[in-house]
Amino acid sequence: MLEFARFLVFAVAFVAVLTGVVRLLRLRVNSDLAYTKAVGLTTIFIALIIGVWWLITHGAPSERLVQPLILPSPGEVLTAFGPLHFQQGLVRSALYSWLRVTAGFSLATLVAVPLGVYMATFPQIAAFFRPLSLAGAYVPIVVFIPLSMTWFGLGEAQKIGFLFIACFVALLPLVIKDIADVPAAFLDVAVTKGATQWQLVRHVLFPVAKANIWDHLRGVYGVGWGWIIMAEILVLPEYGLGGLIEVSNRRSQTGSIFAIIIVIVLIAVACDKLWKLGGDLLFPYRKRE
Repeated sequence: MLEFARFLVFAVAFVAVLTGVVRLLRLRVNSDLAYTKAVGLTTIFIALIIGVWWLITHGAPSERLVQPLILPSPGEVLTAFGPLHFQQGLVRSALYSWLRVTAGFSLATLVAVPLGVYMATFPQIAAFFRPLSLAGAYVPIVVFIPLSMTWFGLGEAQKIGFLFIACFVALLPLVIKDIADVPAAFLDVAVTKGATQWQLVRHVLFPVAKANIWDHLRGVYGVGWGWIIMAEILVLPEYGLGGLIEVSNRRSQTGSIFAIIIVIVLIAVACDKLWKLGGDLLFPYRKRE
């Protein structure tokens, strides 16, 4: 209860300070913010975090406010990249994790997008496959890890199979909602023009919803990085960032754990930027909205 009380005090104090800053600066709702100012504020936040981090981890271990086992210094984290790369195959592990995420996500997309479109369009299909959408809404993703171990073994098939299941149950209800949200006016106009049922799906529903579907694909792919790390920690592969985290944890190499987390964040941000770039190229009209 004492720990909960501390967290509660911190949460209340944080919200109170943040509210005070908003009122003191008289910030306006949905006001325009120049790109340079946005980058500047983000840079200030990062610099503040690094500054506080350096301050509480500076000096010899006996003199620090926080011990290295709990929070290593920025220098110790940077130093950890060398052994991770030359002795533990950091780059190869990152590549293997990326391949697993991409493979499982791609397979899930091939199944979830068409199925979601048909479920949102045809009540018969929706009624038949409704248990799948319910599973995605109420079953925690983590329970699929032991199931995937039972179904696919402990090799690569287990990790790709788990990513397929996790991405599928996450994508399906999102695609269904995107198709269901297409205004009925689009269908009415197409019907008056003599469109067939298949044409309504192919030339009206999916084209109108595909930009939103793309955004949800982007989001699920990003979350997939969290899922594969979780799976690799529980089922250690020869190469994989999750496996490196677990090995570093067993060796009490906290600096290596932080270094791997930085690599994961950098890869996730790079992939997200590529998804955004793809969306801008495929749906340029959204920039004008």
